[in-house]
Amino acid sequence: MRLSCFFIAVFFLVGCESLTDVSKEASDEPPANNKTALGSAFCFYENPPEDFLHNCDAKHWIELWVNASDQPWTQRQQTLATLTNSDYDRLHAYILTLMNDTPYQNKLRAQLAFNEISPGFTEQSRKVIDVIAGAQNNQLMQFESALVVLEKENTSRGEKLITLQNEIDSLRKKLEELLQIEATLMDKNRSTQQ
Repeated sequence: MRLSCFFIAVFFLVGCESLTDVSKEASDEPPANNKTALGSAFCFYENPPEDFLHNCDAKHWIELWVNASDQPWTQRQQTLATLTNSDYDRLHAYILTLMNDTPYQNKLRAQLAFNEISPGFTEQSRKVIDVIAGAQNNQLMQFESALVVLEKENTSRGEKLITLQNEIDSLRKKLEELLQIEATLMDKNRSTQQ
C-alpha cells in the first residue's frame, strides 16, 4: 500500500511539474504560493559525494524500496549489517528500515544516520522524502516510543500490584493467626470462669 502511494506520488509530482510549466506559459501572474516543484531531473545532491551512486536515479531508489518491502526483517537486517557509513549506505539503511516490521532501535539508528546526511540534500529531495516517508516514519517511531514507555509503566505497576497482593496475603495470614490466638484466649478465659 505504501509503495503504491509512493509511486503515485512520484508520478503525480512529475506530472504536476509538466503541467506547471504549461500553466506558467498560459498565465502572466506570478504564482501565489511557494511550492516545491519536482523537476524532471530529481537529484539528492547538487554536488554528490564521490561514493554516492545513483544521485539522480529515482528509479534505483524506488526499486530498493520496493525490494525492501518484499523482504522479511531478518533478510533486511543481514543487508544492513553489510552497509558502511557512507552517505549512499546511510540512505540505503534508511530505506531498509522504513517497513513496519523493523524494530524501533534499528529504525531510530537509521533515522539518526539519515538526519546527519539529509542537510546536504537539495531542498526538493528533502521535501519529497519528508512527504513520502519521513513524516510517517517519524510519527510511527513516536508511537512506538510512547508504546514502550507505556509498556514499562504497565510492567512497573503490575510488579507493584503483585508486591501489594503478597503483602495483603501476608497480612491476612497474620490476622487469621491473631484471630485464632484471640479465640483460643477467649476459650481459656471462659473455661477458667466456670
